[in-house]
Amino acid sequence: MKQTVEEAAIESCVIDRSIYNDGYQPYYLDGFKDGAEWQSKQSPWISVKERLPEEGQRILVGFLYYYKYADREVESPKHIDIFTYENGWWIDDSDNVYRGKEVTEDDIKVICWQPIPSFDEILEANRDVLERIKQKGD
Repeated sequence: MKQTVEEAAIESCVIDRSIYNDGYQPYYLDGFKDGAEWQSKQSPWISVKERLPEEGQRILVGFLYYYKYADREVESPKHIDIFTYENGWWIDDSDNVYRGKEVTEDDIKVICWQPIPSFDEILEANRDVLERIKQKGD
């Protein structure tokens, strides 16, 4: 069974029941809810300016196609695909290899990446949806 925000807040602040103060419970709840809201807004995407993936790591990549013409550049909308990062190169599953940085000709520009979530992580993140589906089916 899923915890309510209130139950999770109380559980997280009660390290030692002897120092827990019921009078401060509204403050515990407010702080916990603010932290939970902040966390929910954090993006799982990591900017390539911040950090690059480990060598040989297979990852989800956000990128733009760049096309350079003699007098102008064209940039595509953002795309997402699976790449492997090796020796500073981005390699897709068809073995196409891209520099993914400063673009001097037709290429891609990688802007962000994230680890590919495991099946268990996806299942856990969507547990509430699965519970609602199960309840509707009854």
